[in-house]
Amino acid sequence: MLLFTFLFSLFSTSFKPILPDSFVVVNEIVLNGHHKTKESIILRELDFKIGDTLFINDVNKRLEINRRKIVNTNLFVSVDIHHQLTENGQLNIQIHLQEQWFLLGYPVFLLADRNFSEWWDRGHDFNRTIYGIDLIHSNFRGRAERLSLHLENGFTQRIDVGYKIPYINKAQKTGMGFSISYMTNNNVAFRSLNDTLFYHRSKNETMRERFSTAVFLKKRFAFYDNHTFELRFNNISINDTIRKLNPNYFANHGTLQRYLQFTYYFNYDFRDNVAYPLRGKRYELFINKLGISPNDDINQLEITGNYSYYKPLSTKWYLGINVEAKISFPNRQPFYNTRGLGYGSHLVRGYELYVVDGGKYFYGRNTLRYELFNKKINLKFLKTKQFNKIPIGVYPTLFGDYGYVENRFTDENKSKLANKMLYSYGCGLDLVTYYNLVIRFNYAINSFNKGHFVFNIGREF
Repeated sequence: MLLFTFLFSLFSTSFKPILPDSFVVVNEIVLNGHHKTKESIILRELDFKIGDTLFINDVNKRLEINRRKIVNTNLFVSVDIHHQLTENGQLNIQIHLQEQWFLLGYPVFLLADRNFSEWWDRGHDFNRTIYGIDLIHSNFRGRAERLSLHLENGFTQRIDVGYKIPYINKAQKTGMGFSISYMTNNNVAFRSLNDTLFYHRSKNETMRERFSTAVFLKKRFAFYDNHTFELRFNNISINDTIRKLNPNYFANHGTLQRYLQFTYYFNYDFRDNVAYPLRGKRYELFINKLGISPNDDINQLEITGNYSYYKPLSTKWYLGINVEAKISFPNRQPFYNTRGLGYGSHLVRGYELYVVDGGKYFYGRNTLRYELFNKKINLKFLKTKQFNKIPIGVYPTLFGDYGYVENRFTDENKSKLANKMLYSYGCGLDLVTYYNLVIRFNYAINSFNKGHFVFNIGREF
């Protein structure tokens, strides 16, 4: 009898019933400050609605997660959520919003080279720069629709027109869009040799002409995952001079490459801030098929996977890890369609001066950040609300990277970096401010024990 009493007492202690007052009911959700944005666009980001029951111990965490989701729509300068719990167990929620300036027009000044280090190494010639203008309406009709016009001149002559709408159905889970792009160049990289791009320039003739148009469908099944399906038509032509300089530019020894392209992109994004994340994780998967019909000038498959992880180690220290891997087929590919490490953000820091061509690669980037300063500065003399509060974050960093590229044809491009492990380390300083602008200053040392300064300005929408 004593044993039975003891077991009953243990069981009842370990499995206490959840009392009704452990929950609260969402009674109201009040939005303030959304002068342009439709309520449905904001409420779509919340994982609860009026009448839902929330576990009382999770209310603060739940509201913070939903605040970050609204921030990551990139429609608001600031988002604050306040709540009040009534005596009868009901939850009243107020969301205070400060909208961004949705119609933006700003000048474009870009380096034609892959990064600042390469541009400087090539003689910091201003003939190798691109200038123009970007016109963007990021919240057309208040429905988070995006209209964009991009104009370039200088090293590249380019015009891009784009439109996308995030939701076209009542459930607000399906979006779509289209884009049209036309570009010409008089100065073209026609091959890589010794892990360096070589260019040919003409004052009188167009060396390359590109036209593409695309339509995409975007499906959002849950709050953090997105599936995008894109169909694109590409038409690229080169001057015969480029063909003679590199017969493998298009692989078929011709001057024209025309093909349909299908891309599937999966994105699971659970980060606190898309421009400069400090918490959360993201998964990405690209499946890219170049050439669909038998008449297409190329038949190539690319699969790329990316994983990012961000974790606070203390109140001021943050760890960021990013790994990516790519495989593509066939092994023999046209120069124009081959992208290893060194293009865009796909690189091992410290190797900004090099391109490592190859059909397969992987790399990892590890960054330790310290929050030195993170505040909003009020400029009272500015009357425009979208600009009179400037968020400024200052983060000193330490980093260590590694990577590898497989290339079975190094006898052709004399690569010294392919088929061997690459690594680097260094330190830097990141400045984060409004409208998703991130300025980075890095000093990196690679496996050759060569160090150099790297400067980068990035902006995400």
